[in-house]
Amino acid sequence: MDSGAMWMRMKAHRWAYTLSILVTLSVGILIGSVISYGVKGKEGQKADATPLSLPAPQQLSNAFSQIAKQLEPSVVNINTESTIKNVRKRGNQGGDDDSGGMDDFFNHFFGGPGGQGPGAGPGDGAIRERSLGSGVIVDSKGFIVTNRHVIDKADRIRVRFEDDPPGVQHDAKVIGADQETDLAVIKVEVDRALPAAKMGNSDSMQVGDWVLAVGSPFGLTETVTAGIVSAKGRDIVPNRQFQTFIQTDAAINPGNSADRWSI
Repeated sequence: MDSGAMWMRMKAHRWAYTLSILVTLSVGILIGSVISYGVKGKEGQKADATPLSLPAPQQLSNAFSQIAKQLEPSVVNINTESTIKNVRKRGNQGGDDDSGGMDDFFNHFFGGPGGQGPGAGPGDGAIRERSLGSGVIVDSKGFIVTNRHVIDKADRIRVRFEDDPPGVQHDAKVIGADQETDLAVIKVEVDRALPAAKMGNSDSMQVGDWVLAVGSPFGLTETVTAGIVSAKGRDIVPNRQFQTFIQTDAAINPGNSADRWSI
C-alpha cells in the first residue's frame, strides 16, 4: 500500500480518532472531579477527636475575679501567742512530743512558729512566740476551720476579719483539733452573722483543674494566687491514716496554712 492510499485512509477515519480522544479526555476530567469532591467531603466531616475548648483569657480573668470577691470575706487572719518553756531542750529529738511527721512536714516547708516576742527572759528558759496563719469561716455563728499546727499549744488566739479596722482583733477559743488530719475548729463570739464559705467536695476534682488559694501569707490579708491541681492522693507523711492529699502549684507561702481553696 503506497503512501497516498494510507493518507486517504487516515483522512477517512480522522473524525473517529478525534472523537475517541475527546471521549477519553472527558472521562478523565469526570473521574478527577469525582475524586476531588470526595476528598473535600471527607475534609468537611467531623473528626473523631473532641476539639479542646479553652475559655478566652478575659473570660477566665473575670471568673477569677468573681470567685475572689465572693470568698475573700470568709477568709480570716489568725495570729497566736504561746509560751515555750525549757527552750534549751527544744531541739531534743528524744522527747515525749508525739506530734509526729505532720508538724515536721509543715515546719520544713513553711518554717517553724514565729519569732520571739517580749517577755523572754535571758535566764528563765522560756520565750514567747507569735505565729501567723489563715482560716475559713464555715458557719455564720463564728466557727472557723484552720490547721491544727497553727493553734497548737497557743496561749492566746486572735482572729482578724476582712472588714475589721486596723488594730481590731477578736479572741477565739479552740473547739476541737485532730492531729491525724492537722485540722482544727476555733470559734469567735460576735454579735453579727459572718460571711461563711460553702464547703466543697474534692471527689469531683480532676488533675488539671484550676485552683485559687486565698489566704494571709506573711500576714498580708486577702492574698489570692492561682494554679492547677497537679496530683491527687499524695502520700507526704509515712504511717498516716489519711493519705489523699491534693498537690497544687498555686503559690503557698508561710501564713497560708488553712487558707481557702476554690476550684
